[in-house]
Amino acid sequence: LYLAVVADTGKTHDGTLDKYIGDSVMAFWGAPTPNRQHALACVRAAIEAQRAVHELNQRRTLENQQRELENRARTASGLPPKPILPVLLLGTGINTGMAAVGLMGSEAHIQNYTVFGREVNLASRLESASGRGRILIGEATYQQLRRDDPGLATTCVTLPPVTLKGIRTAVNVYEVPWQQAGAV
Repeated sequence: LYLAVVADTGKTHDGTLDKYIGDSVMAFWGAPTPNRQHALACVRAAIEAQRAVHELNQRRTLENQQRELENRARTASGLPPKPILPVLLLGTGINTGMAAVGLMGSEAHIQNYTVFGREVNLASRLESASGRGRILIGEATYQQLRRDDPGLATTCVTLPPVTLKGIRTAVNVYEVPWQQAGAV
C-alpha cells in the first residue's frame, strides 16, 4: 500500500516509475516524454506523496486506537492481540541535471528503462540524508523551482551545505515544506 501510494503519485505527476528498491521507489521526470517543468512536477509529486502518507498514518493511528481497545478484550478472552500498524515515514531526495536514460542491459540479461549518472547518485544521497518525513532538493532543482514556481521556491528552507557519500564537494541543500497549514 505504502509503495503503491508513492508510485501512483509520481505517475499522476508525469513521472516515470523506474524501480522499487527495498522500501523505496525510484522515479524520474523528463523522459521518455520531455517536460520543461520536470523539476516542479517532481517536487509537487513529492509533496503530494508526503501528504498521502501522512493521511494514511492518521487513519492507522485511529485504527491502532481501536485495536488497542479490541486487544484488551482479546487478551482477557485468551486470544492473541491484533498487531499494531506501524507508522510510515517517507524521506525524499530530488536532484535535477543531465543523466543517461534509456533501455539498459543486454540481450543476455533483463533490459530496463532506467536512468543513471552523477545527478541520479546525488538524488539518492539526498534521499539518504533526508531522514524521514522530509523532502530535500539540490541546488539545480531549487533554481528550477525559482523559475517555474517562485511562490513554492520561497517556502523552501536553505540548509547548511552537506557532504554526501561519493560527492567530492559539499552541496547546497534545501528542504521543501509539505505540511498544510493547521495540519497535525
